[in-house]
Amino acid sequence: MYFSNLYPTPKVSSEFESERFHFSSSVTATVCGLNSVETERVKYLWYRFSCNASVLNINTGENPYCFQIGKASCELEATDAYAIHVDASGVCVVGKDAEGLMSGIKTLVQLICPEVLDEGMESLYITAADVHDAPEIDFRAIHLCVFAGTKLHSIEQAIHLAGFLKMTHVILEFWGTLQYECQPALYWKDRSFSKAEVRELVQLSNSYGMEMIPMINHFGHAAQARRCHGRHVVLNQNPRLSRLFEPDGWTWCVSNPDTYKLLAEMRAEQMELFGDGKYFHLGFDEADSFATCDFCNKHVPHELLAEYLDNLTKDILKAGRRPIIWHDMLIRQEDFPLNEEYKMTANGAHKDTYRVLDFLDKRLIIADWNYNYKENYNPTTPYFIDKGFDTLICPWDDKENIRSICSDVKKYGAKGVIMTTWNHSKAFLRNASYWANCAWSASENNFGAGSATRGRLLGRLCDGNGSFEDYGWGFCDAEL
Repeated sequence: MYFSNLYPTPKVSSEFESERFHFSSSVTATVCGLNSVETERVKYLWYRFSCNASVLNINTGENPYCFQIGKASCELEATDAYAIHVDASGVCVVGKDAEGLMSGIKTLVQLICPEVLDEGMESLYITAADVHDAPEIDFRAIHLCVFAGTKLHSIEQAIHLAGFLKMTHVILEFWGTLQYECQPALYWKDRSFSKAEVRELVQLSNSYGMEMIPMINHFGHAAQARRCHGRHVVLNQNPRLSRLFEPDGWTWCVSNPDTYKLLAEMRAEQMELFGDGKYFHLGFDEADSFATCDFCNKHVPHELLAEYLDNLTKDILKAGRRPIIWHDMLIRQEDFPLNEEYKMTANGAHKDTYRVLDFLDKRLIIADWNYNYKENYNPTTPYFIDKGFDTLICPWDDKENIRSICSDVKKYGAKGVIMTTWNHSKAFLRNASYWANCAWSASENNFGAGSATRGRLLGRLCDGNGSFEDYGWGFCDAEL
């Protein structure tokens, strides 16, 4: 193969240098099991990984979840998500489903080697190979924030990398940057994206076989701006909407029916925009000004919050989705052994919100975002699982945190992993091969590609049309 490794690393792969499948500027494959958007993505990947020197033509095949060029054939083993066989007669990729087939094709194109790239003399090959592979973690998501300083192309780059590296879901969180119809004060007039622009991101995500999950923070972070900079997207533009929030503006006023109505309208717009899906992320983190207004402080705080979250859960379930919430307001530090080395994130002592956990519908999914857990220290994930909740474990930008958390998914039987990026999203891309490997294999024996290889992967996945800013990555795309 042309690169030194395959990304993410397959369970079993072998090449046989004595034999090659050769092809030129035009190749025809028969494919069955992909939709039209995925099929176009496959054509694009073939073209880009062939150094823009070979065009893939696709005919509809009869064998389910199969990609075939020439006479080669392949069979799945019992534990495979996909399998690949290449010999001199052709190429065959089979998947147990559409996701498996797409995963196999993403691996296949990495095996393409250029030989002659002169126009009219194109010659490329794939060395004879066998690959058998499956993920250790079924739910593999990346969480991306769209800040007022985020470039649309930066989000596209992240989606390309996540999709190619076999993540299953993209969570988009808009920080005052989505142009809602229900309330114009919800977005910055000079720093926001139209629904048409966002639909292109959704289609891009879908083309890789990923589901895009909508997200609106329904509790803390109501300012939809980083609090260290003193902005509030709604109240800076329309102070008459102040009663939707607690006095400091950081937390939604959950006792106000107008708040609930507005959030419902926002959810409806996002669900229509994102299309069919199984999940909705409700946020719910760091609500440290909860129950401080003259409406909310007349209630028992945890009872008010339990009713609010129960109603939200019912609404999300009625829409055919499962709600996801961050974990931190559901636990308090004193209920767990104190570990000075690995600090725990637990904010549930504020107004006793930790009491809410025992009242929640078990169909709600908890996203446990403890960024300091390392070296197999993780008391909270098994706690939530023992309480009966599907739990997603969420690392950030520390490699040992990522490796340890991904191992914990399999260790504790968690539902999956969410890679969070926050304001370090562009820097996070530099470690894409590492976190994708951890999410795919849940293994301690992971490698990361060198920076040059990572750059070449990104350059093959998306074209910046010669623009300096639209290639590679920077450090941050949000103000520090």
